[in-house]
Amino acid sequence: MLVVSMALAGVVAEAETPRDEIFGREAWEKAVIELDLDPSQVVYPFELTESMEEWAEEKVRGFTGFGPETRLEALQRSFFDKGEFTFEYDQARTLTAIEAFERREGNCMSFTSLFVSLSRSIGIPTFLLSVKRQPEVIKDEGLVVVNRHVVAGFRAPNKVYIYDFYVTDTSPYLSQRVIDDVEASAMYHTNIGGYAIRIDDLDAALRNLELAVELSPRFSPAWVNLGVARSRLDDQEGAFSAFQRALEVEPGNSSALVNLAKIYSEQGRQEEAENAMRAAAEGSRNPFTLIAMADAEMTRGNFDQARQYLRRARWWYNKEPDVYHALARLARLEGDEEKATRYSQRAVDLRLQALREAERHQD
Repeated sequence: MLVVSMALAGVVAEAETPRDEIFGREAWEKAVIELDLDPSQVVYPFELTESMEEWAEEKVRGFTGFGPETRLEALQRSFFDKGEFTFEYDQARTLTAIEAFERREGNCMSFTSLFVSLSRSIGIPTFLLSVKRQPEVIKDEGLVVVNRHVVAGFRAPNKVYIYDFYVTDTSPYLSQRVIDDVEASAMYHTNIGGYAIRIDDLDAALRNLELAVELSPRFSPAWVNLGVARSRLDDQEGAFSAFQRALEVEPGNSSALVNLAKIYSEQGRQEEAENAMRAAAEGSRNPFTLIAMADAEMTRGNFDQARQYLRRARWWYNKEPDVYHALARLARLEGDEEKATRYSQRAVDLRLQALREAERHQD
């Protein structure tokens, strides 16, 4: 099982020599050319049409004379007005601003790119802002998908205002970082590449991810996903190199460590595999990493260590059924069938609850 990072908001170490932030179509194109890339082959997620400009102007027309913060709030409210602009949230679908406007669907990066595009059209210089919060982690057809978050930001003299489009999550932000337009393109291509991996379109995955790391070599999710794509194409040396680059950029990146552990294991290098998994688990809030470490400790008979990993997984993800299945496995190994049954039933209840909530959402 390889780990794919969705690049909605990568938390990345700063480059040793940071370049100036690039904002706006003209500056973006110049920067892309300086990277020896063809702008026509790179997606600029903030393009807009005349009808989009007209729509934005209409939504803020009643706020002429008000400050930019008030106008941005009015524009944001329009996104949630079901009579005007109903969005269909699709976690896996990363769209450009134009596509999101036309289709009325997408993930948080799609909505945020649209908001940035529209707000810039009315003269307000917004930008993407990555935010670090307790990451949401899900399993998707055997892959562990780490979803990070992006919002819109606006710099006022004394503060940065944040405009969030993922209203179902109320966990607080732990940190935030400005994403300029070149990195926004890298983020877009990383998400497209990650999705291509999930649907097994490996040529598209490789094309988008190689472009992403050229655009932003300090963006760790792009390297993680590139490593996964290369591994799927049986390029283990290239995969290993990509995961190492991810760790150079973001030391302790659990996705890169878990993927390295898989390669080590396939090569029969069990000690290196265990060390990589242990390093991933020590700094991880990913429940599936913690479960994997707990299972390894159970196999060795280290039940106390396994319990510690599962307690951490349960602390962060007490509604994840797989956590309770793992707790049930541990209880059975310790001979406590009553506790195992209780944990197994909790896992079943949580799965049913998730199904009911998904059905309500579809209705």
